[in-house]
Amino acid sequence: MPKLIDLTGRRFGRWTVLAIHPERYRYGRGRGISVLWLCRCDCGSESLVHGENLRHGSSTNCGCLRRNDLTGKRFGRWTVVALHPKRVRYGKIAYSLWLCRCDCGTERIKVAGALRSGGSTSCGCFQREEMEKRATKHGLSKTRAYRIYNGMKQRCLNPNSPVYAYYGGQGRGLHEHWNGRDGFLNFYADVGYQEEPGLTLERIDNEAGYGPTNCCWATRAKQARNRRPPKRKARRAKLEVAPPVKRKRGRPKGSKNKPKVDDTMRI
Repeated sequence: MPKLIDLTGRRFGRWTVLAIHPERYRYGRGRGISVLWLCRCDCGSESLVHGENLRHGSSTNCGCLRRNDLTGKRFGRWTVVALHPKRVRYGKIAYSLWLCRCDCGTERIKVAGALRSGGSTSCGCFQREEMEKRATKHGLSKTRAYRIYNGMKQRCLNPNSPVYAYYGGQGRGLHEHWNGRDGFLNFYADVGYQEEPGLTLERIDNEAGYGPTNCCWATRAKQARNRRPPKRKARRAKLEVAPPVKRKRGRPKGSKNKPKVDDTMRI
């Protein structure tokens, strides 16, 4: 048996031999034995290579010289950072893996074929953003302006609202331009929103409903001067113009006063 030649630390092309592998490769119905060596390519990938192929120059690299270098290239939202040392096998074919970074900052390992074919363009953030766009109308549902708008709709359109009788119940409704699917966007475009604290939505004419020409932002003090007269004053005004009440003749019901008896009628 020929003496084993130690190849550890030697270079063959882009290969650097790291160590001998404990297994042996048998060929020719078990008559021949080939020694396997663990080698690292200059690109960083590691693989087992036959000693004969190293010495005869049949293997000089992992194949990185034949494939296109994808480092720095963009595929959708992916930016290729570096070649990964591992390979993935599908059958007898080994495919290269690449470390990629998404625009959102996520890093993952991707197969080169999936990048070139467009099968992978992001880590999934693009699909999530598209779903949020389809499910979102305006993105202002948690703002104070939307709460004020929703309260206005409840007062005018919801009969179950506690104050519906003073607004929608008396014909003070909501303008059609502010109702419907794009009602809030139209309201926001017509009136806008004032960030100053203490401002609320006011109707200029209290007898009219909510609309683009009848609403503005005002302080509570200004609204107090523009409100309808209180019920007590209205009731007092009704009493002043009420007709006099006619009293019934005769003795009140349940009266304890007995009628006077004439002495001439006594027996």
